[in-house]
Amino acid sequence: MRLPRSTRLPLLASPLLAVLPLLYSGSARAQIVNEPANPYPEPNKFAHGLYAEADAGMVRFTGDAGPALGTGVGMGVRVGYEFFRWLAIGVRGAGSTHTTHFPMQPQDGQLLQLLVVTGELKLTIPIRQWAIFGFAGGGRARLSSNLLGTAGLTEPNVRQTNLFGGGLGVDYHTRSRHFSFGLVGDFNRLVRLQNSG
Repeated sequence: MRLPRSTRLPLLASPLLAVLPLLYSGSARAQIVNEPANPYPEPNKFAHGLYAEADAGMVRFTGDAGPALGTGVGMGVRVGYEFFRWLAIGVRGAGSTHTTHFPMQPQDGQLLQLLVVTGELKLTIPIRQWAIFGFAGGGRARLSSNLLGTAGLTEPNVRQTNLFGGGLGVDYHTRSRHFSFGLVGDFNRLVRLQNSG
């Protein structure tokens, strides 16, 4: 059965008329009001003030104690306060364990721990995500035994000594303002350990 022409036109147009409001209401408008965000962190937005650092690495003695004490594993922690992006003070505690090398002597193959506490002044040059820094300070070191005294590397029964030194390093700041990682090297002179650091 065929519908009259006058009836067919409204029936064909009604689905189209129903879809038009959906098409119109589904349109989107956008306006760019700012520059795109910089993907690199800005140094002036990095966290500052009180900070803490942890480190792990290798400790090697130089001078007379170098051949007698092997390279040891060291760990440390530093707590400080950053007054400006370029100036901070801190306190560091660190420890390392070493195996002695005294061939044909009873001190050979013994374990010796070195514990260090220092106060430091740190100067930093921030360059975008990077920070190049140097630090210097002094403090106190404690040996776990008088083993080096029995081997003639210190005076007898010496287990504590003053130390002073410094180091250089570089940090890379992540997109999170609270986290960075880096590489550091330092040298400490142990006053009562013969010609050694």
